[in-house]
Amino acid sequence: MLIYTPKRDVMAARCTSAFQMFLLVFVLSTLSFGMNMPNETLVRTWAEQLGRNIAGFDKRSLPFTTIRTFFDESTKESEVEEVNGTALILEMADQVAQMLGNKTAALKRAVKVAESAAARHNYSENIKESNLVNYYKSKDDACISVCKILEYSEKFRQGINTSVSSVHIPVEIYDKDPEILNALKWSHELDKVFRENYEEDKEILWQYFGSQTGFMRSFPASKWRQTGEVDLYDVRRRPWYTQGSSSPKDMLILIDTSGSVVGQSLQLMKVAVKSILDTLGENDFVQIVQFAKEAVTVGCMKRFVQANYRNKKYLSRVVSEMKAEEMANISKGLEYAFDQFDQFENSTEAGVGAHCNKMIMLLTDGSTDNGDEVFKRRNFNRPLKNRVRVFTYAVGQNPNPVKDLKWMACANRGYFSEIPAMGAIRARVQAYLSYLAIDRLEVTGGDDYLQYRLLKDPRGLGLVVTVTLPVYNRAPSGSNQTILGVMGIDVTTEQMKRYSPVWQLGPSGYTFAINTNGYVIFHPSLKIHDDIEDTPNLDFLDIEIESEAKDKLRGDMIDGKNGVVEISSFDLSVDENYVHEERRRYFYTPIGNTTFSLGLSLPSYQKFIVKHSGPFTKANATELIKLLEEQEDRAKLLAPWKYYKSSEVTDSYNSSDVVRDLVAALQNYSQSPDTFDTEMMKQLHLDLRVSNISIKMMKDMMRVTLTSPGITAVFMATYGGLTTVSPKSMSSVLERYQDPWKSAYFRRALHYKQTFMFHALYTTDYQENMTSPTVMVTHSVFGSKKEEKPVAVIGAIVDHDFLLQMMNSSSKSGDSVYSCKDVDNAVCFLLDDGAFVVAANHPDYHLQIGRFLGHVDAGLMEQLYGSVYHRVEEVDYQATCVDYGNETSAAPLSFRIPSINLVFELLTVNWWNSVWTWAVVNLNVYSWFSSPPTVAASSDDQEEKICIKQRAQYYFNPNLEETNGIIYPCNENCTRDYLARRVPDTNLLFVIISPACPNCYEPASSKNLVQEPVEMALADNDLCNQTARYRRNPAKCYDFDTRETNPVCGGPLTSPVSVVLVVVATLLTVISARLS
Repeated sequence: MLIYTPKRDVMAARCTSAFQMFLLVFVLSTLSFGMNMPNETLVRTWAEQLGRNIAGFDKRSLPFTTIRTFFDESTKESEVEEVNGTALILEMADQVAQMLGNKTAALKRAVKVAESAAARHNYSENIKESNLVNYYKSKDDACISVCKILEYSEKFRQGINTSVSSVHIPVEIYDKDPEILNALKWSHELDKVFRENYEEDKEILWQYFGSQTGFMRSFPASKWRQTGEVDLYDVRRRPWYTQGSSSPKDMLILIDTSGSVVGQSLQLMKVAVKSILDTLGENDFVQIVQFAKEAVTVGCMKRFVQANYRNKKYLSRVVSEMKAEEMANISKGLEYAFDQFDQFENSTEAGVGAHCNKMIMLLTDGSTDNGDEVFKRRNFNRPLKNRVRVFTYAVGQNPNPVKDLKWMACANRGYFSEIPAMGAIRARVQAYLSYLAIDRLEVTGGDDYLQYRLLKDPRGLGLVVTVTLPVYNRAPSGSNQTILGVMGIDVTTEQMKRYSPVWQLGPSGYTFAINTNGYVIFHPSLKIHDDIEDTPNLDFLDIEIESEAKDKLRGDMIDGKNGVVEISSFDLSVDENYVHEERRRYFYTPIGNTTFSLGLSLPSYQKFIVKHSGPFTKANATELIKLLEEQEDRAKLLAPWKYYKSSEVTDSYNSSDVVRDLVAALQNYSQSPDTFDTEMMKQLHLDLRVSNISIKMMKDMMRVTLTSPGITAVFMATYGGLTTVSPKSMSSVLERYQDPWKSAYFRRALHYKQTFMFHALYTTDYQENMTSPTVMVTHSVFGSKKEEKPVAVIGAIVDHDFLLQMMNSSSKSGDSVYSCKDVDNAVCFLLDDGAFVVAANHPDYHLQIGRFLGHVDAGLMEQLYGSVYHRVEEVDYQATCVDYGNETSAAPLSFRIPSINLVFELLTVNWWNSVWTWAVVNLNVYSWFSSPPTVAASSDDQEEKICIKQRAQYYFNPNLEETNGIIYPCNENCTRDYLARRVPDTNLLFVIISPACPNCYEPASSKNLVQEPVEMALADNDLCNQTARYRRNPAKCYDFDTRETNPVCGGPLTSPVSVVLVVVATLLTVISARLS
């Protein structure tokens, strides 16, 4: 209904409204007159009162003092044993050395059989595949070969056959070539020794022989696990093979980028250089130089650098950016190359250089200058053993002469190769490795060139240490002494870690191992990425937070020293959200007859453990079953540990599965009492008895369901891996912390012994659909018999409202001061030691409990950082990021291939006439598969890639308890007062601050408040200017043989090759280049 209002009535209404507004302003100003933010003294009083209220938990809710007494009474008949780190690490080192020694003995037996079989074999040009015995191809998608004979093995996590081996042949190799078939025939004799090794040592996993012809024979037989649509695996390009078949290298790659090298030739060179880099390992050093009229280093690496994962990635990238221009002056390039070697050899920088094989890899499209004057002055005047080798590659269709290139190689102990098309790159590039292997003919056995290399197992067993020895053709005549391949045996890092004295180390202690490069072999912080083929080389100082003391520790371990050192350092929490400073003890010793050094780290609190007296009896087992099966209103969560030897429990088991598995084993206790771990079972038995008493007492004290509605659950997690939760309905909250030793709350509580620890569930955003957030409160329990020792962590799950009520009641004030109850005029936070919000009085912040304060109130966090908070900035070199693919693609659009698999099937066709091969090459096969870059139409194919991420962890400034100040956000027309004070005996910071200014939002990024991991690009200069870390070269170097001759140091592509193989190899190389 419309109501007409006369004009005079409108004016009257306006006057009335103005009067009411004046009255409202007057009243509000009267009410708020004199109201202020509290001063420092009052805030200190509030924080201390809050601390007293929380300390009352000991008597009301979390009686850690009483529970300590329970544990002391229960262990009064037991002994307290000191944790002797030196004895522990020496024992573990001996056990690992013996285990690796067994694998080495098996490896030597296999090498002996291989060399004997090869020497006896009569080579046949007419050999057929039908002449082979028990020949099983591991690439068996059609299930017509090896997959018919396989049975699943939990040990290998796949189907295997322990009677025979299986063979993997690279896709570009013709599998009916006589060279392949002859090698397959004599290497079949390895099956017998592989079986004998396996039967003698049940811990042995994969045994294999990588042939110089390209195939790999593996035992036990298994089906090949292909990654991606194209199987690009070639054993000769794997790090364990290249490192096992040749000594370390100092390599300078010299690239002709003159104007004549354009189009196809330049692209061939770029791919060839990347292929060369792929053949280098962590013991090699490399530098890349390009030359035309003058010579310059490619990129910013102006010296030889270690060929590790990070450096090779950078070099591959800058090589892709090379351009061709000007005239070529090969002598200038060679002069520059020898200058680099001179500087390199005269360097006193520790750990730089392989100081073994020195070589120049020259890539050009042809030359009329052989550089003889340069070689006479710079190389021929050296002793023959110390000369730099020169390997030359004529790249492209070579309209220029190549005679001089061949002379350079022949005169300088090298080899000449031609790379006419993409398909020839892989074979031609890796040929130099077999040439270098000739220099080790004098090796007659022993451990002189036993190699150890950390790799990711392509067949799914995770990280493995590959132990290798070269295999030589030791025919009686001695006229054909060449390398036949490399023999290898895998040892998983889990097998090595199995010897760790876990019980004595406790939740926060750990063992680790590094090699002579300082690279980690195993470490609890070393990550395994299932979807990524190779893991990067990670230095000990990349894994742990770097310090001067740890750098010295690393150097001592590389030098094979024994010792113990106490280091004050930052420790990262399991969830990587927190960091604390702690003094740790590090013990270290070399592992005998290996290139590894073993380390053991103990936290400051891990000095004593309980040594239980007496055996674990049938009566104990019966009582333990009863305790586990009790149906009280409390849940029992068991860590997925191996309480008995034959247990198949893994981390994937939930608590119920673990309990059922253990109960079933205990019911059969009489049949195999010796299989149970006595210490673990006795501790679990004790923990169950004490937990039942403690939880009942805690529940009675708190009256969880009646008088304490804010406390929803209580729990106790013990040293023996047991977590008891009441009520049972809340067990799902603790299920994610099933293994207390791997839980951040458990470890952190043990570190902060006399502190109540508050922890909100971490979130990076608003917590949607949550009525009231919950917070975990914990306190450690240390046994006090004779010496303090960790026994348990007790805790409660409380509602946010419970904390809010406690905060409000502690911040009582007079009429003239704002308190936490005045939500419109004062914002109160409880923050933990990592600067995460645990509680807030204003409803707008309730959905951000558990979030980093920088995202909640960036202006406040900016003020607190640098005063009450400090931070550690961490760079994660083993992070993963989503690879959306390149924005451009050089994949062809005009040339369509119906099915790549159809092309692979054509490998069975053997076109042997080399004339046809050259015809195909000269038709420029490469041009069929190349076209100008084209914008990609879709990026649906997302893959993970190794990347670098930066994040930060915040921690309390130990020298500052309180702070205050004024914030001027967005503009100076609005100010905010704040005061902050640590809450005694907790990990909390109490903060009160004026409300946020209207229309003012400042993101954390604007204040440089890093917390979550953020991908970062390591600046080229930062990478290139890094000081090389100390390392130690292998003890032996084989770079010369007195019988070395050079009758055939290269030539044209004359061996029969299938046209189809050239085409397919070209396809594979293009695909590989695109993927990289």
